[in-house]
Amino acid sequence: MEASAADQGKGCTSRPLAFDKMEGLVREMQDPETGVPVRCQKLFLTSIPSAFMGYDLIEWLMDRLNIEESEALHIGNLLCQYGYFFPVSDTKNLVVKDDSSLYRFQTPLYWPWQNNKMPDNVEYAIYLLKRTMRNKQRHGLEEYEMEALNSLKSNLKNKWECITLQADEQVKKAKGMKKCDKIVLDSQERAFWRVNRPPPGFLNSLEYVPIPSRSRSSKPKKRSIEDVQREVDFLRRCLDRTRIKMSVALESLMQYCEMFCEWDPMVTPPQPSNPWTSEDPSFWSINSPIVEIPTEKRVRRWAISMEELVSDPTGLQEFTNYLRKEYSHENIRFWLAVNSLRRSSQREIPQRVKDIYSEFLAPGAPCEVNIDGKTMERTQQELKNPSRFTFDPAAEHVYTLLLKKDCYPRFRRSEMYKQLLAAGVQPSAKKRFFNFGPGKKKNQPQALLQQQQSTAASLSQQVQQGSLAGRRRGSDRSLSGSAHELAVSGVRDKDLNRTVSHSHSQSNLSDIPYR
Repeated sequence: MEASAADQGKGCTSRPLAFDKMEGLVREMQDPETGVPVRCQKLFLTSIPSAFMGYDLIEWLMDRLNIEESEALHIGNLLCQYGYFFPVSDTKNLVVKDDSSLYRFQTPLYWPWQNNKMPDNVEYAIYLLKRTMRNKQRHGLEEYEMEALNSLKSNLKNKWECITLQADEQVKKAKGMKKCDKIVLDSQERAFWRVNRPPPGFLNSLEYVPIPSRSRSSKPKKRSIEDVQREVDFLRRCLDRTRIKMSVALESLMQYCEMFCEWDPMVTPPQPSNPWTSEDPSFWSINSPIVEIPTEKRVRRWAISMEELVSDPTGLQEFTNYLRKEYSHENIRFWLAVNSLRRSSQREIPQRVKDIYSEFLAPGAPCEVNIDGKTMERTQQELKNPSRFTFDPAAEHVYTLLLKKDCYPRFRRSEMYKQLLAAGVQPSAKKRFFNFGPGKKKNQPQALLQQQQSTAASLSQQVQQGSLAGRRRGSDRSLSGSAHELAVSGVRDKDLNRTVSHSHSQSNLSDIPYR
């Protein structure tokens, strides 16, 4: 409880532990055997399903907790104010009465702090706008709700069209419901928003209570001119921040999806087959982190951006080999060394910083990196207190100006990249060698070859049985006979000791004697 109270003082949105106890008690109330008696109740001419009376709830609390009537009434009011059950008829006041008033348990979806998420303004705007589309006498908005709706309309101007469509769709769906279901749904929503958006002047039970600091003797620190100037600069940057329209953001998202559609396994099936549905592990061997010959699809992805190239181990290896041929591989080596420094243990950092500086940045270093004077001065200042982020300015300079804007475009235009692209493996073209799942329909030449082979096999079987001893070769053979069939026929006639005249257009050329 102390940790949760500290989180509340910091403004954290973690779930308080008190709600676990209240939800446990409410679940005991909903037990069909030992809980509060729930049954179908009559409200004027409408039957309300799964409702209970106020005095049944009070009696259950008195028996379960062994308390008096006043304490049970107080606990019932607290649970009602937190939104675990609500009155069916009186939607403006969340109060439990010890009489025959009807109440219903709230759906667990509407319980407070579900999934550690509080309702946002978009959901509240849909609820208020939906009430304006219905009967004003029964579902009319109050004055504070009208003010909240106008305020939300001005703040959510870019989303208002979508909010209107959702509210209209929910109203159309509610028209097809029964009257009793409408009453229950309306009371559920009103009770939920009565808890999360109470009227002015009413206590919000879900609002954090500020906790004073324990060190009262410590005086607040006086703000200097530098602190005020720093705050002014921060607020000015917030005002100058660029805003992106929703249409522009959606357009960029669609472009991103279209660009990476080919590499998305949910959209494009993996080649040569999906290893999770088939028994063939060829996909893992072809797309392993380090391969000798990458696939064409993988090489084409390297041309999208520098990030895609360096995130692939094989692409990083080929890029390093290209830079080694160009005598500028010290840039990528320095960038990789700085990335490795960030993941090093704390005790290795001083020695690693010293090694990196002596190899890449010191005067006369064996692999000296070309950086500007301002970045070098900043790096010299960071070397006084070495940390895992000492070379970040220099690494950013090398990555942005030297690798991304100079070396990477030359790599994409180089003959080495074109050779990798031309020699790339195409798993879809070699699919017939792997026997993946049900194959596609064979083309006509392959089907014809298979038919001829089966015909030759049947002929050889008939020859062994002696059924074709009296037939002449070529009597029932067309010009489309294959060489394999002719060879089988030649073997047959040789076994039968028959001399047959050959036709050069139809017979196997290997049977003709060479002179």
